[in-house]
Amino acid sequence: MEKKKNILLDNYLVKNLRAYPVLKKKFMHYIEGTKELPEGFTKRKLFHDYLKVRRNNPEKRVSQSEYMIFGFYGLSPEEQKRYLTDIEATRLMRPYNNESEKYLKDKLSFLKNFTQFVSRGWLYVPEASYEEFDAFVHKYHVVALKPQYSSWGIGFIRLTEEEFDAKEDKEEFYQKMIKGRYLAEEFVESHESLAVFHPSSLNTLRVITFRNEDRFEVFGCGLRVGNNGLHVDNAHGGGIFCEIDPKTGIINTDGIDECANTYIAHPMTGMQFRGVQIPFWEEICALCKEASQALPCLRVVGWDVAILSDGRLELIEGNHSPGMNIVQAPAKHGVHDKFESMLLDYYGDPEQYI
Repeated sequence: MEKKKNILLDNYLVKNLRAYPVLKKKFMHYIEGTKELPEGFTKRKLFHDYLKVRRNNPEKRVSQSEYMIFGFYGLSPEEQKRYLTDIEATRLMRPYNNESEKYLKDKLSFLKNFTQFVSRGWLYVPEASYEEFDAFVHKYHVVALKPQYSSWGIGFIRLTEEEFDAKEDKEEFYQKMIKGRYLAEEFVESHESLAVFHPSSLNTLRVITFRNEDRFEVFGCGLRVGNNGLHVDNAHGGGIFCEIDPKTGIINTDGIDECANTYIAHPMTGMQFRGVQIPFWEEICALCKEASQALPCLRVVGWDVAILSDGRLELIEGNHSPGMNIVQAPAKHGVHDKFESMLLDYYGDPEQYI
């Protein structure tokens, strides 16, 4: 006899009730990092408003960070729709950027296909002998170790030759790097103009570009700097970000972090963000334009650019599905309609790419 379908199990409300404890735990853990709650809100009230926002915008899949950094707690449903969440941005870009994913998501593939924009030394550990890995560490003295497919700074290790030599079993560490499919890269340092914000990290510029044959445009850009003495600059690693005027290269907002804490100046160095001119701005935009022409499949890309200590420009990586938080949260202006319109203007109906 066929089992009767349990309608309750498939009911949307029930599914949300089951998710409630998980969402609450995640939200309460996240909100611990927020130093000052919005006026008139408790943590409990924020959480219930967050649930309301998710119900009203199911297609946006608003994360707790997006809810806070975009200030959704103070916006009407119509105003909330002006913002572009990571989920929405990925869905919009996917048809156009499918081909470029294999060249950008894989860090090894990126380094091999963009050699003219990369001057730092690098080594793919699974293809290197122990002797080659040991020599690489001692050649550069400090190396950055990154999993081949990682993002958000997950798995990042900064390793000095002294730390490597002090390990009880160096061979075992090398084998772990092979198992984790790690890349070893020369640890490069920021130009003094960016190092002043946070000297411990390589502080980079995120430049989001559109290209279709000879058409090219910088959609938006921002500066990302580390915090708390950590060696990564991305927001997921505790970093601070602010927006840059793409026409002038001048920082035009204060800083903000993933927990919606805002900063007029960097909390560790006192260096103010707003009004700072990023050096070599024309050259940075020209570099991104040239890089966007390296492969025919490159359409929308989020380039991470470093200005090295000697003034050279270096591509750190390209992102096939760049998040839009850096061009929305610091100035609290949504780019949903602008981004969607530009996709259609540059590339036409997404169906043709599927």
